[in-house]
Amino acid sequence: MKRSRRAVFAATAGVMAASLAIPATSQAADFNWRLQSNLNAGTPGYEAVKDQFVDRLEKLSGGRIKVEMFPVGSLFPVKEGLEAVGSGVVEIGMMTGGYFTGKMGPIAALESGVPGAERDSTERYAFFYRKGFIDLAREAYAKHNVFYLGPNLSTPWEIISKKPLRSAKDFEGLKIRSFGIEAQWYESMGGSGVFLSGAEVYTALSTGVVDAVRWGSPAQNFKIGLHEVGKYYIQPAPMPAPNNNILINMDAWNTLPDDIKAMMDVAARMSSVEYLARSTALDAIALKKMQDVGIEVVTIPPDEWASMEANVRKIWGAYAEKDELAARGVALLQDFLRDLGRM
Repeated sequence: MKRSRRAVFAATAGVMAASLAIPATSQAADFNWRLQSNLNAGTPGYEAVKDQFVDRLEKLSGGRIKVEMFPVGSLFPVKEGLEAVGSGVVEIGMMTGGYFTGKMGPIAALESGVPGAERDSTERYAFFYRKGFIDLAREAYAKHNVFYLGPNLSTPWEIISKKPLRSAKDFEGLKIRSFGIEAQWYESMGGSGVFLSGAEVYTALSTGVVDAVRWGSPAQNFKIGLHEVGKYYIQPAPMPAPNNNILINMDAWNTLPDDIKAMMDVAARMSSVEYLARSTALDAIALKKMQDVGIEVVTIPPDEWASMEANVRKIWGAYAEKDELAARGVALLQDFLRDLGRM
């Protein structure tokens, strides 16, 4: 993870310097916008976006744009986020593409990250900004009157379970909080995916609605107390290089001058860097605290994991047959993995 953080810092250093050189003078806001997150206030991802996107934008613009931020569920249900942003209920939504596979098709799953692909946040950043996947994401979201500003990169999202999971066979009959490609993967092993918002996962795991939860990083899981209702922490992460995203109403985006658009791009990238920096330390601390109160870390053996990854690559590889956008996304990802020597 140290290598990942250094590389992402290096990749954004130039664009940071350029943004900070933009003159900013204090004045009344020309744009007063609202942003709803898909996270709870106080979680690392929420606070990173508040500090490095919301607050940074106001400072860089000299107060010309101000964004009021709201936690998950405050203004609309997360499953309605695509429509909420596209119709202008809010100007900005922080979402996860996997929420919208039923509305956008498999390109939404590819956008939020798929198992068996990138292995860390540096690779994910490179796929978006160096390989060019961000252009495909923007094309897909534009069809819904949404401008895709960029990914909000995260540390690995791992599973907390009520029973140990050491092989594909252990997923048989398992009810697990998941969605999109990840749910299909578990279902291919005999489990069942259950969609739940972040606000629902604690109660669902504690009451047996689900047997396991794949929701967030160790720090996020600890923050909402999942260690109180689960017993086993499963590694490796099924989502080692996931991302949320920052979506903007297209009509609102088109009203912005070019300099503020450039500031927003920088602030979005820096919110990822801040999230990774905060989460790396906090995740290690949180996992240790969970172990101290009885959580057992269970590791799926490498050979078993490799077989599971090969299985999920077949699932997302088949997305190429669904539609033209998905075919282009799959081809780009497969080509990227060939660049890395993994296909």
